[in-house]
Amino acid sequence: MGDEDSRDRLFKAVRERIKETDEHERIQMIANAIGDRRHRDLVDIISKIEEDSNWSTALEFLTKAQHMKYSSPMTIGQDKTELEELKFREMVFELLSCRGLEPASIDMLDLLKSLKDESSLVDASRATMNKLEQLVIEQIKAGDTLFFDFSENISVSEETVNLLDQTRYNNLDNISINQSENLFNIEPLWYNEYGRVTMLNLGIKGNIVDAETFASVLSVLQVPSAVKTKLVEVSSPKDTKEYSLTFPTNQTYNKLHTHLIDQDVDNLKILASRHSVLLLNTLLNEALSIYDNASSTNSYRKILNYINVHIVVRDIESIPILERLSQINDTRIATTAILAIGTFYNESSASALVNLFCNEKNDAMIKALTIAIENVYRKCPEADYVITSSIDNDCRNRGSLKKLYRRLRKERPLYYK
Repeated sequence: MGDEDSRDRLFKAVRERIKETDEHERIQMIANAIGDRRHRDLVDIISKIEEDSNWSTALEFLTKAQHMKYSSPMTIGQDKTELEELKFREMVFELLSCRGLEPASIDMLDLLKSLKDESSLVDASRATMNKLEQLVIEQIKAGDTLFFDFSENISVSEETVNLLDQTRYNNLDNISINQSENLFNIEPLWYNEYGRVTMLNLGIKGNIVDAETFASVLSVLQVPSAVKTKLVEVSSPKDTKEYSLTFPTNQTYNKLHTHLIDQDVDNLKILASRHSVLLLNTLLNEALSIYDNASSTNSYRKILNYINVHIVVRDIESIPILERLSQINDTRIATTAILAIGTFYNESSASALVNLFCNEKNDAMIKALTIAIENVYRKCPEADYVITSSIDNDCRNRGSLKKLYRRLRKERPLYYK
C-alpha cells in the first residue's frame, strides 16, 4: 500500500510539473528519465503528455529526446551528458514493452517514425511487438542470436522462445575450434550466446587463448551433455575476426560485441548498454582482488573507473556488486560505492542504502549514506516506503533515520526535475 501511495503522490506531482513546462522542458524531462534509467517515470511522463495532448506529440517529444543531454549524477563530474545510444534504445524498447528484442536489425529512428499513425502508447507497443517479433524470427533463423533475451518479456510467443533456444543449442553443437599446439581460436564461441556469457564471466579477452584457459571455458560452459566441441588442427590459429563480418546484423550491437571481446571499457561507456554489466562486474572483481593483494594507485584507479562506468550504464544489475563493495574495510572504496548506489533511482538501491544505514557505526560511512539516501529519495518515490518500513522495524540507527526522514519530507522533492 505504501508503494502505491508514493506512486500516486508522484503522479500528481508530475501532472502539476508538466502543466508548468514548455516543450523544451518536457523533452528534457524525458531525456533525464532515460539517462537515469527511470522506467516508471518515463512511462508516467509519456502517458501524461499523451493525455494532455495526444500520442503523436508524446512520440515527437520522445524522438527529440534522443539528441538531448541529460543531467549527470554528482559522481560523474560534469553537469550534462550526451544520451547514450544503446541506453536510449533499451529504454524505449522497454517503454514499448519490447525488452529483450533490442538487437533486432532496425534503425531506432525508423522504428519511431513507423509509430506516428498509432493512436496511443498501448497501440504503439502492440504494433512494435508485432513488427519486431517477425524481424527477430528472421534473424534467429539466419543464425543471429546474440543478446536476445526473452526471459522478462511475456509478450514474445512460445514458438519464438523455443526457436531461439533450439538455434543456440544447434549452433553450439556445430562449433569447430581451430587448434595449433597450445593455442586455440575461440572466436566461434564468442558468437554463441552461451559461450559469450561464459567468457565474459571468466574475464577472457580476445579470440586466441592457451590450453589452460580453453579448458576453463569448457568446464564452465553449461550445455547439454550431447553437445561436443570439435577441435581442428591447423598450422596457426589466426585471429581472422570472420564472424564479426556477419553477426550481429544490427551494427550497433556488432560494435558492442567487439568492445566486449576486446574489453574496451571506454567505448562500452559511450554505448552504455546493460549488456556491459557482466563484464564490468568481472573486471571490477579482478581489480579489487589485485588491490587487496597490493594497494597500488593503478589498481585503485581501475576500481574507480569501473564504478564510474557502472554509474553511466545505470542498470539495476549493478547494485549487488556495488552493495558488496560498500561493505569492505577500505573506507575510500566503500564510500565511493555508497555514493554510486545513490545514483540508481529504484527500490533496490533505496533498500540497500537504508539497510546499510541502519547497521552502520562509522561516521564517515553514515555521512556518505545520508547523501546517497537523499539523492535517491529525490527521484524515487518508493524510497519513502522503504524508509518508513525500516523505521517501524529493527533499525539500529532508528533515531538518526527518523531525523533524516523528517527533513526529507519537509523538502518535498520535485520528481523529474
